[in-house]
Amino acid sequence: MTAAPPNSRQRAWMFTALGDPDLLMPKDIPARSLVTMRQRGWIQPHEHDAGRPRHSLTAEGRAALLTVPKCNALLSAEKDGRIASTVAWPTLESLLREGLAVRLTAHGRPGTADDPAYISTLGRRLVGLAAADERPASQLLIEALASRGFEAIVESDEDGNTHVAHRAPGLEVLFYRRLGPGNGNSATHPAWMHDSAWYGFVDHAGDYAELARDLGGADCAADSATAADALARLLSATRPDPATAS
Repeated sequence: MTAAPPNSRQRAWMFTALGDPDLLMPKDIPARSLVTMRQRGWIQPHEHDAGRPRHSLTAEGRAALLTVPKCNALLSAEKDGRIASTVAWPTLESLLREGLAVRLTAHGRPGTADDPAYISTLGRRLVGLAAADERPASQLLIEALASRGFEAIVESDEDGNTHVAHRAPGLEVLFYRRLGPGNGNSATHPAWMHDSAWYGFVDHAGDYAELARDLGGADCAADSATAADALARLLSATRPDPATAS
């Protein structure tokens, strides 16, 4: 006989545990409920907290939170995290409602029904996929620039576009990810969403240059390091050689 699925209270507790780094169930769950969930293999003893045992969510518990359509939908996520457009609407709406998927704009901001759905951090954890890098892409680029001696900040415009700016006397460099015709640009999208190389626009004392590269799908950290190195090479090439300066 197949065990009954978790009821609404049990699901709420188990989803709370799913969001915990150690998959710990909430405190103060009634003892009878703990026994039931433990008997069904959904939770297991984890540690003691001030004399009271704690429990953590098991693989069986994670599986109990999913239906086959939901599991297939989450596992359909493409390399960029986008959930397949063929997923049935009721299944997708359920994933969105439970926080297992999220709609995002091309800038990485919360989206509307017109924007694509992506698997969330919670969704990745539920089906056992590797965690995605949630840090803003701008953070990785600013850190890469700083490691090479370049200070930079994030700036935005009235349309919600963002870029990373480095400025020095006679020099302005703007880095961003181009989103396509009519979609603007972004620098603050999540690092996992960084699916195209940083574009760099350079104004060097009125001389304009571009730092545009195709990194063949490199991740955001690698792309940021390459962008910082490209700027260093450009400035090194344009500085006068002290040995020949008068």
